[in-house]
Amino acid sequence: MGGALTTTGANGKPSTTVVADDFQQTAPVADRVGIAADDYDSWCESGSVCGRPVGGEYIAEVKGNAPYGNAAGVIGAFDFIVRQAFNGQYARWRNTLIWDYGPQIEPQSFTNNCRTNVTGPDGYCGQNPFYFGNVNSASWRSDKPSTTTYYQNSQKTTGSGRYHDDNYGSFFAYGYSPLFYAPTIHTGRWDRCNASPYCRYYQVPWA
Repeated sequence: MGGALTTTGANGKPSTTVVADDFQQTAPVADRVGIAADDYDSWCESGSVCGRPVGGEYIAEVKGNAPYGNAAGVIGAFDFIVRQAFNGQYARWRNTLIWDYGPQIEPQSFTNNCRTNVTGPDGYCGQNPFYFGNVNSASWRSDKPSTTTYYQNSQKTTGSGRYHDDNYGSFFAYGYSPLFYAPTIHTGRWDRCNASPYCRYYQVPWA
């Protein structure tokens, strides 16, 4: 994200091209009316992906700045922010999609997935799909499930191993036929889910 331009090829598969190490905004952002009490629209605007701890070892946030386009160039851009806050042995996620510029973004399925760190392909410890509302210049932000609540992971994480999350999705841009993809972002890595007070981050931001 940020400097990654994601497009859909003729075979229907997504491909990613780096368009800039630090993507800079190329069109003005609409006036922001009714901004929620957070800094999501200003934090990490000059980078690609940023992560930070919030509240010690138990809450973390990640933001991806995402331009998207086709063979002709960049079409638009948006921000995808994920906040994760543990509830004991359950991971919980709050998600925000912010329109920066371009046509209306029409989100398809997004997901917050819990993954177990193992040798070889990582396992799953919960898959949690959700759906943003459309975002555009007039309605520029969508928060799921809300600005104050969370989706709770479908499974409890009780093991002594290590875990992380995968957060990603797909969308259409109004007036364009391809399905675009929001690349995967991660809030961090956590462990100690088998010992009270249970799950805690050991690596934020993701690296």
